[in-house]
Amino acid sequence: MGKYASWNEFEKNVPITYAEKATPEAYRTGMNGIAPTGMKVKDGRVKHYGDGVDGKGEVVVAGYKRAMFE
Repeated sequence: MGKYASWNEFEKNVPITYAEKATPEAYRTGMNGIAPTGMKVKDGRVKHYGDGVDGKGEVVVAGYKRAMFE
């Protein structure tokens, strides 16, 4: 929570940042960056990742709150 001044700011901004940065293309780039030579991530995995992160910013905040404070 270092760059946020308060919990309210964190709770408001994390879902927006998560939606902007946790994209299938970001996943593809990251996975291809660690892939063995001559290999690339499967398109099905990229699609599955995209399906799994849509609308999950609030879930990330709730999980962080539960893990750290409750």
